[in-house]
Amino acid sequence: MPPKRRTKTGKAGGGGKEGRSKNVGPAPEKRPPITLLVAWVLAVVFLISLVYFAREGRRLPEPAAGPTAKSSEIQTTPGWDRQNPEASKRDPVPVVEHSEEKTERPYSRNDNSAQLPPRKDLQPLSAKSEQLPARALRGVPPHDVSPGPSKIAIVIDDFGPDVRIARQFASLPFPVTLSILPHQAHSREIAELAHHAGREVILHLPMEPLDSKKDPGPKALLLSMSGDEIRQNIRGALETSPYFDGVNNHMGSRMTGNAQMMKTILTELKGHGLFFIDSMTTNESKGWETARELNVPTLKRDIFLDNDPSGYAIGSQISKLMKVAKAKGMAVAIGHPRQSTLRSLQEASDRFRKEGIEVVSAHDLMNR
Repeated sequence: MPPKRRTKTGKAGGGGKEGRSKNVGPAPEKRPPITLLVAWVLAVVFLISLVYFAREGRRLPEPAAGPTAKSSEIQTTPGWDRQNPEASKRDPVPVVEHSEEKTERPYSRNDNSAQLPPRKDLQPLSAKSEQLPARALRGVPPHDVSPGPSKIAIVIDDFGPDVRIARQFASLPFPVTLSILPHQAHSREIAELAHHAGREVILHLPMEPLDSKKDPGPKALLLSMSGDEIRQNIRGALETSPYFDGVNNHMGSRMTGNAQMMKTILTELKGHGLFFIDSMTTNESKGWETARELNVPTLKRDIFLDNDPSGYAIGSQISKLMKVAKAKGMAVAIGHPRQSTLRSLQEASDRFRKEGIEVVSAHDLMNR
C-alpha cells in the first residue's frame, strides 16, 4: 500500500509531534470576553435606574392650596383621590344621620334634685365663680354671623354622671357648649367647672321620646302633663345651676313634634331669658319654628358627630360640618362625652384653623 501523504502540519496520518502526542483532553470551554460581561452588568444597572426614575416621576408635588372654597372642601374630605376628583367628593364611608333617640344612653336614675336649693338662692361652689360674669343672653344683642368667616358651634350633651370626662371637654383648645342633664349626681359640679373654664353651659332638658320603651329620665316633660306641671318641671331642672344660658332637648321627639306643647315650654324659657337649641331628634320637630314665632333666640342642629362612635366616622362628620358651615356661613353640631369624640375634636383643631373656620359658643350664632 502506498504511504499516506504527509500534510504540512504533520497532523494527518498522525505525523508530527503534535499528531503523536497521547492523552489528548477535551477542548477548553469558550468564555465570553470580559467586555461582554461588563456590558451586561451596565445594561442591568441602566434598566434598574430607568424603573426607579420612572416611579419617582409619578410622584407629583402637592398642589398649592387654592383660594377657592371648592379646593378647600376637597382637601378636608378624607380619602380624596386626585386622580378621580369627581368620585372623591363623596364621603369614603357614608354616615347616615340618625335620631338622637336611637343613640342616647338612658338617663341615670340618680335623682339629686331634692338636695338642690331653689335656683334663685343658689350660690357658687367657690369664690372664684363670683369673679366671672354671667354669660346668658339677657340683655346681649343678637350676633350677625355674616359677613365674615364661617362659624360653627359644638354642643356636647349628656354631662352629669362623670366629672372627669366633663373636665377634659372643657379643656379643648376652642369653645364648646356643655349641655348638662338635671337631677344627676354631678350636674351642679360640672356646671361650675365649665363656668370656671369660660365655657357656655346649657340645660339638657329631658322630654318624651317617640319610643315609649326609652327612659328620658326623672321629671321629663311628657305630653300627658298639664301646663302647670310642665312649668314646674322646667323650674325644677333650672335649679340645678345658676349658670345656664340656654336649653336643648334630651330625646323628646314626641314632645318637640307637638307645636302647642312646645309653645308652653318655650314661653317658660323665654321668661327666664334662655335660648333654645332644637336637637332635631325628629324631622317633624316644631321646636325651632315655634321658638322663632315667639322671638326666642334659637338654633337647630345640623350634624350629629358621633352616632357612629368610631374615630374615622367622626372625622367624616367633622368634614361634613365644615362643608355646611362654608355653605351657610354657620353650622351647629351635637356630640356626646365619648373618648373617641374628644380625640377627634382635639385632632380637628388645626383643621378648623387652616380652613378659616371659627369655633364659637352657641349664643354667638344667635340671630333674633
